[in-house]
Amino acid sequence: MAVRKSKSQRIVMGVIFALFVLYAVTLLYPMIWMFLSSLKGSLEYETGNSLDLPKRWLFSNYGLAFESLVVRNKGGGTTSFFGMVWNSVWMNGISIVLGTLVSAITTYTIAKLQFPGKKVFYAVILFMMMLPIYGSMASSLQIKKQLGVFDNVFNVLVSTFAVGGYKFLILYAFFKSVSWSYAEAAYIDGASHFQVFWNVMFPQALAPLAVFAIQDFIAGWNDYMSPLIYMPSYPTIASGLYQYESQMIRGMNYPVYFAGIVISAIPILIIFISMRKTFMTSLSMGGLKG
Repeated sequence: MAVRKSKSQRIVMGVIFALFVLYAVTLLYPMIWMFLSSLKGSLEYETGNSLDLPKRWLFSNYGLAFESLVVRNKGGGTTSFFGMVWNSVWMNGISIVLGTLVSAITTYTIAKLQFPGKKVFYAVILFMMMLPIYGSMASSLQIKKQLGVFDNVFNVLVSTFAVGGYKFLILYAFFKSVSWSYAEAAYIDGASHFQVFWNVMFPQALAPLAVFAIQDFIAGWNDYMSPLIYMPSYPTIASGLYQYESQMIRGMNYPVYFAGIVISAIPILIIFISMRKTFMTSLSMGGLKG
């Protein structure tokens, strides 16, 4: 039986609903404006009312984005829009695959296995989480230059071995909660430590690891600061568009530039729409029965 709300409750709910609608409008309006602006001509965008609909819907701007959005690299070369997209794909691909494996292996080892210095490793990881990221960026840059991993693919590989943050805490608590009876049964059948991790423990952690992988992809795809600092010769779609705007202060075709931004947002929208239930629902892991 439905509970009837009082008049004051209906008023409060109406105000809250209106506030959420207003908040949604503030989020959607810039995206709609940018999409409509990307379909205008350059002259129409500069001289017309920015709130008007395009007089001619120039979807050809999206084709021009792949041709004209080119940035100059640190070494003197250039990178096309296709190159920016490819750099974003391979950098994120390596970071997500290796980073997920390294995080899972490290967290499982500290949570479940006994070895000398275990508490020291755990304490060091927690201490590193307390250090300010921006305060250590200058020293991190110098270390990578000295190691010879600055501005090359090895920088991406080295970055995947950084374990810490909220992901470590969540995975550590997850592996701690998994019954060790699974591993004992595998050991009785002759499984090695690696086989126990890969065939028994890792599959149970796929749900949280998948969520972390999606979050890392979205963060990496939108990250422009790290490529600018550590990989200046490999502009991604985020850092490349930022550099393009800086390099083309005069004579920039803004509708084509907006078209490039819209294209860059499409993968994120697809992932969010297809994985929204994973984001919005809580994950519960099963244990032993009976």
